[in-house]
Amino acid sequence: MKQKLILVKAVLFFCTFILLNSCASAQDTTIQKGKIVDALQQFDQAMIEGNSKVLDSITSQNLTYGHSSGSIQNKEQFLEDALNGPFRFLSINNEKQKITFSGDVAVVRHILTGEGTNAGNPATVRIGVVMVFQKNKENEIVLLTRQAYKL
Repeated sequence: MKQKLILVKAVLFFCTFILLNSCASAQDTTIQKGKIVDALQQFDQAMIEGNSKVLDSITSQNLTYGHSSGSIQNKEQFLEDALNGPFRFLSINNEKQKITFSGDVAVVRHILTGEGTNAGNPATVRIGVVMVFQKNKENEIVLLTRQAYKL
């Protein structure tokens, strides 16, 4: 009888531990999702405003930035093009957004629609985008990879 009581207590303790650990993980995911959504909004707003300080701080030193044309840029090339290139975003909307997590990495998929100018001429954008955000050593969320593709 005493052994059964000890076994029941051990099982209850184990189940309680698993339940509490699951709740903590769920809370972390919710917090992470909010941070990813915030980072994406900051990125989009910085693209519209041409804000070099935000774009620099929110992108990884190892950034790889792929355009729907097939062109791929590193961080330095991306910043130069985003700030001084011919294309300017006037608005950005992200539709059908889905965020998935794997450790300290989040993968964001969405359809980007927007208005802008290309060499001064009006331009409408509708492309698919995959973005990979990562928590860096300073616990900041940074963009590691972005790949656009034609729909």
